[in-house]
Amino acid sequence: MGARERVVSLAALREGEAARMDAACIRCGACFAACPMVPFSAAKDADPVGAVVGVLDLLAGGAGDEASRAWTAACTRTGSCNEACPAGVDPRLMLRLAKWRGSETGALPKRDARDAMARAKVFARLGMSEEEQARWL
Repeated sequence: MGARERVVSLAALREGEAARMDAACIRCGACFAACPMVPFSAAKDADPVGAVVGVLDLLAGGAGDEASRAWTAACTRTGSCNEACPAGVDPRLMLRLAKWRGSETGALPKRDARDAMARAKVFARLGMSEEEQARWL
Protein backbone atom coordinates (compact mmCIF):
# COMPACT_ATOMS: atom_id res chain seq x y z
CA MET A 1 0.00 0.00 0.00
CA GLY A 2 1.40 3.35 -1.00
CA ALA A 3 1.88 6.32 1.31
CA ARG A 4 -1.16 8.09 -0.14
CA GLU A 5 -3.53 5.15 0.19
CA ARG A 6 -5.47 4.64 3.35
CA VAL A 7 -7.71 1.88 4.57
CA VAL A 8 -11.29 2.82 5.33
CA SER A 9 -13.46 0.38 7.24
CA LEU A 10 -17.02 -0.42 6.27
CA ALA A 11 -18.15 1.01 9.60
CA ALA A 12 -16.40 4.30 8.80
CA LEU A 13 -18.02 4.41 5.37
CA ARG A 14 -21.41 3.73 6.94
CA GLU A 15 -20.90 6.47 9.51
CA GLY A 16 -19.93 8.92 6.78
CA GLU A 17 -22.99 8.02 4.72
CA ALA A 18 -25.20 8.25 7.81
CA ALA A 19 -23.96 11.76 8.52
CA ARG A 20 -24.42 12.79 4.89
CA MET A 21 -27.97 11.39 4.78
CA ASP A 22 -28.90 12.99 8.09
CA ALA A 23 -27.72 16.37 6.82
CA ALA A 24 -29.40 16.05 3.42
CA CYS A 25 -32.74 14.58 4.52
CA ILE A 26 -35.48 17.19 4.78
CA ARG A 27 -37.67 14.79 6.81
CA CYS A 28 -40.69 15.17 4.56
CA GLY A 29 -41.80 11.53 4.70
CA ALA A 30 -42.20 11.19 0.92
CA CYS A 31 -40.03 8.04 0.89
CA PHE A 32 -42.21 6.39 3.53
CA ALA A 33 -45.40 7.36 1.68
CA ALA A 34 -44.03 5.90 -1.57
CA CYS A 35 -42.95 2.58 -0.10
CA PRO A 36 -45.10 -0.28 -1.43
CA MET A 37 -44.30 -2.40 1.63
CA VAL A 38 -45.62 0.02 4.27
CA PRO A 39 -49.30 -1.00 3.85
CA PHE A 40 -48.29 -4.60 4.61
CA SER A 41 -46.23 -3.80 7.70
CA ALA A 42 -46.82 -2.76 11.30
CA ALA A 43 -45.88 0.77 10.18
CA LYS A 44 -48.97 1.15 7.98
CA ASP A 45 -50.70 3.72 10.21
CA ALA A 46 -47.56 5.60 11.23
CA ASP A 47 -46.78 9.24 10.67
CA PRO A 48 -44.43 9.39 7.64
CA VAL A 49 -42.25 12.12 9.13
CA GLY A 50 -41.96 10.28 12.44
CA ALA A 51 -40.98 7.06 10.67
CA VAL A 52 -38.21 8.84 8.74
CA VAL A 53 -36.93 10.50 11.93
CA GLY A 54 -36.92 7.08 13.59
CA VAL A 55 -34.93 5.51 10.73
CA LEU A 56 -32.37 8.30 11.00
CA ASP A 57 -32.16 7.54 14.72
CA LEU A 58 -31.56 3.84 13.97
CA LEU A 59 -28.90 4.85 11.48
CA ALA A 60 -27.17 6.90 14.17
CA GLY A 61 -27.17 3.95 16.57
CA GLY A 62 -30.36 4.76 18.45
CA ALA A 63 -33.40 2.56 19.01
CA GLY A 64 -35.76 4.32 16.61
CA ASP A 65 -39.45 3.80 17.28
CA GLU A 66 -41.86 0.96 16.53
CA ALA A 67 -42.83 2.35 13.12
CA SER A 68 -39.26 2.95 11.97
CA ARG A 69 -38.20 -0.53 13.06
CA ALA A 70 -41.19 -2.09 11.27
CA TRP A 71 -40.53 -0.10 8.10
CA THR A 72 -36.83 -0.96 8.14
CA ALA A 73 -37.62 -4.65 8.60
CA ALA A 74 -40.22 -4.61 5.81
CA CYS A 75 -37.99 -2.91 3.23
CA THR A 76 -37.46 -5.02 0.12
CA ARG A 77 -35.40 -2.36 -1.67
CA THR A 78 -37.85 -1.66 -4.49
CA GLY A 79 -36.42 1.82 -5.00
CA SER A 80 -39.82 3.52 -5.01
CA CYS A 81 -38.57 5.63 -2.11
CA ASN A 82 -35.61 6.90 -4.13
CA GLU A 83 -37.87 8.12 -6.90
CA ALA A 84 -40.04 9.96 -4.36
CA CYS A 85 -37.23 11.68 -2.44
CA PRO A 86 -37.07 15.39 -3.36
CA ALA A 87 -33.68 15.76 -1.64
CA GLY A 88 -31.91 12.92 -3.48
CA VAL A 89 -30.96 11.15 -0.25
CA ASP A 90 -31.17 7.50 -1.44
CA PRO A 91 -33.66 6.26 1.18
CA ARG A 92 -33.18 2.68 -0.05
CA LEU A 93 -29.56 2.82 1.10
CA MET A 94 -30.60 4.68 4.24
CA LEU A 95 -32.95 1.85 5.21
CA ARG A 96 -30.39 -0.81 4.39
CA LEU A 97 -27.72 0.90 6.51
CA ALA A 98 -30.26 1.44 9.31
CA LYS A 99 -31.06 -2.28 9.26
CA TRP A 100 -27.35 -3.10 9.48
CA ARG A 101 -26.80 -0.64 12.33
CA GLY A 102 -29.98 -1.70 14.15
CA SER A 103 -28.90 -5.33 14.00
CA GLU A 104 -25.55 -4.39 15.53
CA THR A 105 -27.04 -2.35 18.36
CA GLY A 106 -29.86 -4.79 19.12
CA ALA A 107 -32.60 -2.34 18.13
CA LEU A 108 -33.56 -4.84 15.41
CA PRO A 109 -33.39 -8.60 15.76
CA LYS A 110 -30.55 -10.30 13.97
CA ARG A 111 -31.62 -11.93 10.74
CA ASP A 112 -32.50 -15.58 11.13
CA ALA A 113 -32.16 -17.31 7.78
CA ARG A 114 -33.12 -20.78 9.00
CA ASP A 115 -36.50 -20.55 7.32
CA ALA A 116 -35.24 -18.85 4.15
CA MET A 117 -35.53 -21.99 2.00
CA ALA A 118 -39.11 -22.57 3.10
CA ARG A 119 -39.98 -18.98 2.17
CA ALA A 120 -38.21 -19.30 -1.18
CA LYS A 121 -40.24 -22.41 -1.94
CA VAL A 122 -43.49 -20.66 -1.07
CA PHE A 123 -42.70 -17.79 -3.46
CA ALA A 124 -41.55 -20.22 -6.14
CA ARG A 125 -44.84 -22.10 -5.90
CA LEU A 126 -46.72 -18.91 -6.72
CA GLY A 127 -45.20 -18.82 -10.19
CA MET A 128 -44.99 -22.53 -10.98
CA SER A 129 -47.44 -25.04 -12.32
CA GLU A 130 -48.10 -28.20 -10.30
CA GLU A 131 -45.90 -30.13 -12.73
CA GLU A 132 -43.02 -27.68 -12.27
CA GLN A 133 -43.43 -27.80 -8.51
CA ALA A 134 -43.22 -31.60 -8.52
CA ARG A 135 -40.12 -31.46 -10.68
CA TRP A 136 -38.21 -28.66 -8.95
CA LEU A 137 -39.44 -28.47 -5.37
